[in-house]
Order: sequence, then structure tokens, then C-alpha cells
Amino acid sequence: MIAALALLGACQKPATVPEPPAGLAPGQLLLLHTNDLHGHFLPGRAKWLDGQPDIGGMRELDAWVKALRAEHSLEDVLLLDGGDLLSGTPLTDIEVRGSRGGAMLEFMELVGYDAWVLGNHEFDQGFDNTAAFVASSRIPALSANLDAPDGSGPAMPGLRDSVVRLVNGLQVGIIGATTEGLGHLASPDTMARIDLRPVVETVAAEAARLAPDVDLLVALTHIGLDADRALAQAVPELDLIVGGHSHTRLEDPVMEGETAIVQAGDYCKALGMLFLTVGDDGVETLDYGLVDMVPGTAPGPTSDEMEALAQGYQDRIDADYGQALTEAPRTLGRNYSAESDLGNWTSDLVRHATGAEVGLYNTGGLRADITAGPVTKMDLFEVFPFGNQVVSFDLTGAELMSILLGNAIVTSEGDGGLIPISGATVTWREVLGAPELVTITVAGEPLDPERVYRCASNSYVVEQAERYLRGASPQHATPLGRTVFEVAVQAAAEGPLVAPEDPRIVRVD
Repeated sequence: MIAALALLGACQKPATVPEPPAGLAPGQLLLLHTNDLHGHFLPGRAKWLDGQPDIGGMRELDAWVKALRAEHSLEDVLLLDGGDLLSGTPLTDIEVRGSRGGAMLEFMELVGYDAWVLGNHEFDQGFDNTAAFVASSRIPALSANLDAPDGSGPAMPGLRDSVVRLVNGLQVGIIGATTEGLGHLASPDTMARIDLRPVVETVAAEAARLAPDVDLLVALTHIGLDADRALAQAVPELDLIVGGHSHTRLEDPVMEGETAIVQAGDYCKALGMLFLTVGDDGVETLDYGLVDMVPGTAPGPTSDEMEALAQGYQDRIDADYGQALTEAPRTLGRNYSAESDLGNWTSDLVRHATGAEVGLYNTGGLRADITAGPVTKMDLFEVFPFGNQVVSFDLTGAELMSILLGNAIVTSEGDGGLIPISGATVTWREVLGAPELVTITVAGEPLDPERVYRCASNSYVVEQAERYLRGASPQHATPLGRTVFEVAVQAAAEGPLVAPEDPRIVRVD
């Protein structure tokens, strides 16, 4: 039972952190946490701080953790991560220890993590890469709800349901859980090799198994804040949920009953700190601080080993990604619920690369704008970080009509994800408060609902057609053999990146 809850709030500059005594008494521990690192080993912009400085990265994290462990002893400090280590920077495309993204394990092991949970983006490079990544991790990788389809155990060798850590004389049970949305986020091939089980059911069962032998029950989750709250309500035996997936910057713990939920934003910019006192009835006191890792505020230096590791990868990436390929005369920006320069440019890109009649793209797959001025390989990687291939496929005219009607609805309501199009133009109007299509043309000709059209997009959209293509069933899918990022790099090498001028979704009276 939490008898006292001291919420220290978010840390600005300089950082304010919990201050456990240098010598912790029995029943006390310091728990540190991160989530949604996405390969960000270098500092990144903190838009919530005055002046938007670059903060965080693995050098700063190493300095904070090493200093705190030196002050409070290694045995009294627990460090956890809430998943999505991969996808987001070129670091996670480098093969290390037999898997793309293995460099993240080098960083995390050097910092000294005690456990991490599988996130959905760990599967972006396919099941085999995930399995190799987990197998090579010297840190326990957790997920209680990812099993092998034959019921023989975890989904892959090395994956664990939970782990128990002895921290300052306390037995701490840590249970992993991965989002049930994985079925919509990973490839069909990946999901055919996984039995994705309900989070509440599996966490509850593991909590019941561990409870008699542990002093503290922690769920380490990659399910998002809303799902964490539901989990806390359904499994009140949990003392703490350390979360991820929703990239939520929680300045104070969220309390559901007597369960505290914490999450530290994303991209290795902040470090969550919980100072706990645990008694016979569970957590007695909990002090919390979310520390913005502003350079120069860590209580100790970065280790020489971390400095060498980070500099080595930084030099390697800068040499390959830092040179300008071309320029953009003006910014190509994004808009999730309306036509945008970048959305139209990208749908043109995949159509031209495949020779298809129609190009389609998902706006959520565009992760950054292309800013006016010189454009580097890194700039393009930040737009297309996921490694999705360009794919061509067949859709009927009727299926295209449904997608285009969906675009009209999104445009009208200003809500939901638009699918940028290329090679087709639609006009629409509102009738009795609802969008109605007026004209649809493909290559200047009226769309024929009965005809089959060759289309192009990325592999993620094709795999998740039910979600992104309004239930369409792509036929004769043919991968180009190159990723969207690779095709964009080639386009940049051929000339300036110019925003298309032609509107494709036009409202008429």
C-alpha cells in the first residue's frame, strides 16, 4: 500500500531529481527507466524546453546512470527499458552480432540495463532479425504474451516471460508485455510465427505465479498509456507499470488504484527516476523525477568506453549520411489529414519507381519534413526510417473508388489518416452533410470500376491493406527489391526535390 507519494514532477534545467540517501536502508531501491529509444544514441531537440536545446543520447544516459550507481551502489539501482529499441536512425540498419540494430545492445549493455521488453518496432526487419536480436542480447528480453504457435514456450529462443532481480535485498519480479496491436503492425509472415496472447490474461497469470516469492511486482510494458491504465485496473496486484509505446512524457506517475504508471517520453532524452521504499504490505513511499538529460547536468562524466563507442558509430554514420545529395527549393511538409507536398511527392515517387498507374502512401509513414535547402541522405532517412520496400500490386477500380471516397471523408472531417495519391484525381462535394464523389480520373481517363489497375505503395501498406486501403485485397504484389528510402536517395541524386503543383483531391460546389 502506498502510504506516501511525493511527486517531484518534470525536471527542467537544472534537473531536479529524487535524492535517496547515499546508503540505502533495507527495503529501499532506485529504479531508472527509459522507453522508445528508436536508435537515438545522439542528442535530440527538446521542444518543450526554452531554446529547444539538443539533449540526451547515450553519452548523457551513461553519465547519469554511472554516477547514480556509484553513489547508491550497483546493487541498489535497477534500470529498465519499455521497448522499441529499433527503427528511427541509421544505427539500427547496421548489422552487429548477426542482426540489424545489434549496435543498440552494445550501448544498452555498456550503460547497464537490467531488462527490456519487446516493442512492435523490434519486428520491422522481420521475425528472423528479431530472433537474432533477442538471442544476442546479454540483457533479459521480456514478453509474456508472445508465444510460439505450437505452445512450446516463448515465441523465440532467449525471450522470457519475466525475470526476478535481487535489488538491495528485495526480490523484484519484472513481467514483460507487448502491444496486442502487433498483429496490425508486423508482417503476416512474422505473425504466422507468433501466438499473440491477451496482455491482461498473461500478465495476471505471471503475477500470480511470482507474487508469493517477490517483494515488488513490476510490469514492463510496450502497450501504451491507455492500455497500461486498463492493465492496472485488471491486475491490481501490480505495484508499478513501467511503460512505453505511446511515447508519453509523464511528469508525474499516473495512479490507478495503488498501481503507479510511469513513462519517459522517447528518443533517449529523459530518464525516469523512482526512489521506492518497500515494506511488508508493498510500496510505502514513492518519489519520482523525470530528468531531462541536458548536457552538463549529469552528476558524473561519460565513461571512456561509451565515448569511444558513440564516437565510432557517429563517425561511421556521418561519413555515409552527412553529405548533401541535392537540394529542395522549398520545404516539402506533411499533413496527416489533408493533401501535402511531401505526401504527393512520395506517392509520385513509388509510382514512377514501378511504372504503376496509381501511387498510394500512408501519411503516418512519413516521419519528418524535407526542409528547404541542402538535402542529405540523413534527411531522407528521417523521412523513411522503417525499411519498407516499394511494392506494386493490382486493385480494381471499385477498390480504388473506396480508397478515394475515404480520402474525401478525411478531407471533409479533418480527422484520420489521408492516403496521398498519384496518377489519379478526384473531385467531391458535400451532399446532405456527407462527401460524394463527382469525378475520378486515372491518367486523364474516367475510372472504370470493373478494370484492374496497377498500383504502387510500400510493403507495410500492402501487408496492412485492411487497415490502410479500406479493406482492399491487393493482388499480384511484386516487391521492387529496394526500400522507399533507397528509391528516394536515387531520386535525390537525379535532381532537386520539387513539390508537385497539381492537386489530387479537389472539393467542388
